[in-house]
Amino acid sequence: MKNLPDPAFFLLPLFLLIAPTGRGQDFTGKTVISVQYDPPRQPLDARDLKNMVLVEAGQPLNTNQVAATIDRLYTSGMYSNVAVDAEASGAGVTIKFITQSKLFIGHVQVNGKSSDPPSKAIILSTAQLNLGAAFDQAMLATAKQSILDLMHENGLFEAAVQTVTVANPDTEQIGITLNVTAGKRARYQTPVIQGDTKLPNETIIKATGWRIRFIKRWRKVTEELTDKGTAGVQKKYQKQNRLTASVNVSALDYDPGTNRATPTLQIDAGPKITLKAAEAKISKGKLRTYVPVYEEGAADNDLLTEGARNIQSYFQSQGYPDADITFRRSEPSNDEEVITFYITKGERRKLVKVDIEGATYFQLDTLRERMFLQPAKMLILPHGRYSEAFRKKDAEAIENLYQANGFRDVNVTSTVVANYKGKASDLAVTYSVNQGPQWRIGKLTVEGQGQLKIDTVIQQLSCTNGQPYSEVDIASDRNRILEYYYSQGFPNATFTYTTAPAGPANTVNLTYYITEGRREYIRNILLSGLLRTHRSIVDRKIKVKPGEPVSIEKISSDAQSLSQLGVFATINSAVQDADGTNQYKDVLFDFHEAARYSYQIGVGAAIGTFGSTTTNLQQAGGSTGFSPRFSFNINRLDFLGLGQTISLQTLYSSLENRASLNYIVPNFLNSHNRTVTFSVLYDTTRDVATFSAKREQASVQTSFRLSKPSTLLVRFDYRRVSTSNVVIPSLLIPQLLQPVRIGIISTSYIQDHRDDPANAHRGYWNTLDTGIADGALGSQRDFIRALGRQATYTPIGKNLVFARQTQIGIIKPFNSIPGLSSEDYIPLPERFFGGGPSSMRGFGYNEAGPRDIGTPTAGATGFPLGGNALFFNTFELRFPLLGQNIGGVFFEDMGNVYTNFSNISLAYHQSSNQNFNYAVQAPGFGIRYKTPLGPIRLDFAYALNPSKYVGYSGTIQQLITCSDNGQLNKVPGCTSEPQQLSHFTFSFSIGQAF
Repeated sequence: MKNLPDPAFFLLPLFLLIAPTGRGQDFTGKTVISVQYDPPRQPLDARDLKNMVLVEAGQPLNTNQVAATIDRLYTSGMYSNVAVDAEASGAGVTIKFITQSKLFIGHVQVNGKSSDPPSKAIILSTAQLNLGAAFDQAMLATAKQSILDLMHENGLFEAAVQTVTVANPDTEQIGITLNVTAGKRARYQTPVIQGDTKLPNETIIKATGWRIRFIKRWRKVTEELTDKGTAGVQKKYQKQNRLTASVNVSALDYDPGTNRATPTLQIDAGPKITLKAAEAKISKGKLRTYVPVYEEGAADNDLLTEGARNIQSYFQSQGYPDADITFRRSEPSNDEEVITFYITKGERRKLVKVDIEGATYFQLDTLRERMFLQPAKMLILPHGRYSEAFRKKDAEAIENLYQANGFRDVNVTSTVVANYKGKASDLAVTYSVNQGPQWRIGKLTVEGQGQLKIDTVIQQLSCTNGQPYSEVDIASDRNRILEYYYSQGFPNATFTYTTAPAGPANTVNLTYYITEGRREYIRNILLSGLLRTHRSIVDRKIKVKPGEPVSIEKISSDAQSLSQLGVFATINSAVQDADGTNQYKDVLFDFHEAARYSYQIGVGAAIGTFGSTTTNLQQAGGSTGFSPRFSFNINRLDFLGLGQTISLQTLYSSLENRASLNYIVPNFLNSHNRTVTFSVLYDTTRDVATFSAKREQASVQTSFRLSKPSTLLVRFDYRRVSTSNVVIPSLLIPQLLQPVRIGIISTSYIQDHRDDPANAHRGYWNTLDTGIADGALGSQRDFIRALGRQATYTPIGKNLVFARQTQIGIIKPFNSIPGLSSEDYIPLPERFFGGGPSSMRGFGYNEAGPRDIGTPTAGATGFPLGGNALFFNTFELRFPLLGQNIGGVFFEDMGNVYTNFSNISLAYHQSSNQNFNYAVQAPGFGIRYKTPLGPIRLDFAYALNPSKYVGYSGTIQQLITCSDNGQLNKVPGCTSEPQQLSHFTFSFSIGQAF
């Protein structure tokens, strides 16, 4: 009788015999008039209660039934105490079950200023107060002590923890609040160092890192820093080859008067360990690589044995199949222990042939691709690849494949032939496969399905009539059947199987037995922890409903869907009293809301050839510069408790200033794949030498998540664009300089199959952005715009990645204004500009494409004008350069920005210094340094055919004066002159080029 207190059990007859109105009266056999409960509300669902209570009104009272009922109520897991009272009622008896419900852990939260570390999440984890578990008062004391221990380990010795509980009798839950007062964090002070250290104390203290160098100030205590300190000392000993050294913090004594903690370091340095090789040569580097004592920081016999096996496999792979490795440890002497590996190489041989005999069911290539042994290949494997251990594993791999296809009696052996074909150095291996008969399934029978019909699952099973018999397939079927039962509310379902000979030879009849167990249903869905978030937001995300079977898979899916709202720090889900025998369970979702405000501050810089707006006409080709970048973003999560976000994003740099206010509505129209964003943007840019641009914009965008890799964006932008600081006299006319309103509706399709968006090694990435600006949308310019990008990433071997990207764009005006060309009709800020580290590294930033060639009355400046089309193509070969964190890139960039789409040309030569519709070619080399934020990159490019143009070496005022006086190109000082962009460019930024 689970959880049945002995006193209640043995006093049961007393409860039945002693009643307020009939003391000493025996009610056995009396008719039960009614069955009552105290309190009237019971923790069990009415259906469970009816099934568990055997005493029925109108039936004679049976004490055995009363005892069995008490036992059932206890084993349900929902009661901490059950008693029975019997009272005479007319000619019969009234039975009253007096119960005390158990409480279960509900929402647990941490309040107070708990200095991080530890974080509130770590404190909650340490408390071990698990959602839905039965509550016991002793849990609070245990949780409190565990939290205090955690705080002390993090230097918070003055911390205090108080617990507050609030019971909810309607849900049988108890909410727990942990009020944590952290106090001031202690600092380390000079540790007590004990044991045989063999190092000066100052060296050990320096290795801990507990004291800041130079200023000699002790750091504040944290558990992480304490662990790093002992690891630092251990590493110090490892550098001296003291691999058996032990370093432990045996105590951390706190002095409240000084708020200092004194660590006690218990150290045993141990002898120096020296690894040597005898009888054959092997480099010290390989010895350190193959013997894992340095990696593990220990020198036990298991690691040395593993090292011997590794060395043996190495020599066997180098053509020494008979290599034998043993090791011997010498007694420590003069503070040194020598471990010698004795290497008997034997004769060097070449594995010239690997044969497989008797394998008729599979093609030989199918077997060979699973094998480690490989015959010699010129340059790649000059001696072949051989190892005794892998010779045996290859045989096992072949056997496993056959067994998985019904050959349960298969036997694979291998023989090694030395002196193959009379050559003493040649070696051959032959695998002999005795397939045996293939066993097949005569008939599959599934028994035990009663409450649940699984015909659709049976149709998906691997083991079906006529198929090969395989225990691997049976295991797969077992998982599929049980996963289906678990998802349908059968948590105790079990699976067994038997086989029996069938009529035909080598055929078995297979029977699956399913024990379904009790089916469990959802009684109620209980939510806790919602303080600001509206419950309706959560209710829309929870798909499981009361009355449905309990499915952990669906409950977890709902929790994951809720986490996508982005307003919860953590979401826990559980089944209350999951192990109880009641059939109707409460499902719990417990929430910890994320902080309402989040801040992001960014500092960065770009170095390269910039086209920053300038009045210096000598800088038409850009100039090398440094552009610092500062960003500040603030997000207000869960605005008005609706799961929506307001964000302010700002950027300040020497090239661009931007501020945008966004209102983000996720799960629009109750779809977790749809998000609507309202934005207001103010942006000024000076990243083109020709002009400065100002953009004031309002937009609304809807994003549709079509699938995991695919997203569709639909947006409407209404903006006012204007230019200033224009340095080209031919553009200084009101019709080109006046602000322009653009109303454009556009769509973007994004398909991302990259393995790592920050640093892809395989996959592909496609984007297509299209839009139309029209007067019907409030636009003063009518045009269509399209920009497509396609990138692929192909691994070559283990270390190389071939990456390529193609970009193509078009702007096509319609309904042009009389007197304006198609080029001038498109406002300067709306045109395509290109060049720089993310598009074409043969140019500086935004230096690609058409340039000012002047007019008969306005001199040429050579400044970039942008274009209505672009084409860029990039090839990259990415490879490791130095260690794990530094990589290299060889690249070749090609393309340009073109006047119009019809002008796109891949011609290598520029026909004249006034025609920019050709393809610039720029090979180069780059360095990548791996960081958590993505690779930092430095690229060096050399343009083979840089653009030539006509520029002006004077000032803009001189150019205007010469034009006004009619002296342009007629007198010295008023003459434009041929110029050329630099062959060499470099750039420094973060992230791969694509």
